[in-house]
Amino acid sequence: MANGTQAASGKAAGRKGRDKQEAVTKPEVVAEKIEHLERLAIKANEAAKDLSDAIKTLAEVSGYNASAIKALVAARVGDKFADKRRNAEQQLELFDEVGE
Repeated sequence: MANGTQAASGKAAGRKGRDKQEAVTKPEVVAEKIEHLERLAIKANEAAKDLSDAIKTLAEVSGYNASAIKALVAARVGDKFADKRRNAEQQLELFDEVGE
């Protein structure tokens, strides 16, 4: 592997399995599912835009910064809400105690 991306055969290197051996690449498997993945990617992009628009609208009517609302939403839907809250509390303490 001269540049780290190609196997000795000249083909692109596959991902490594649990046994640390290079997997045999199967482009036909990807070809069978690529249209489905494209549709999902389009839906994900549309959903991301819808979320962004909804956050901006809520920010306008609530008076909060959009980034604060976005962070709250991300924390609530993730599994680390308590960690995010603790970080926010520490950040506020630092701004109050050390900031200008």
